[in-house]
Amino acid sequence: MSNNRADLPPLCTVPYSPYKPPHSPLVAAQRFYDIMRQRRSVRFFSDAPVSEEVIRTIVAAAGTAPSGANKQPWRFVAVRDPAVKKEIRTAAEFEEREFYDRRASPQWLADLAPLGTDWNKEYLEIAP
Repeated sequence: MSNNRADLPPLCTVPYSPYKPPHSPLVAAQRFYDIMRQRRSVRFFSDAPVSEEVIRTIVAAAGTAPSGANKQPWRFVAVRDPAVKKEIRTAAEFEEREFYDRRASPQWLADLAPLGTDWNKEYLEIAP
């Protein structure tokens, strides 16, 4: 394929193969909803070690998420150093205290009360 301009490389094309789902859009949407409504916020973490290979694979998967212009502008950092984890926890807890003490509305705090959450983020030092 030629683009008739000597200063540009040849155009690259990727064949289009339309996705043909095995189910109707409604069935697919209902299945997706069933999965999504089972999500929960994780508030307890294991201290069991996680291999670097697992972490790299998880980060690679996260890096495939769509973004504007497919730029994936995010950065991921895996922290093992206990001193750095403590610094992160200290900074996070400062922000969380601000939220609980000054930013959250009474209704929001009432909604959080049954969950037993607060500004304490000890898991930031526990999670491997």
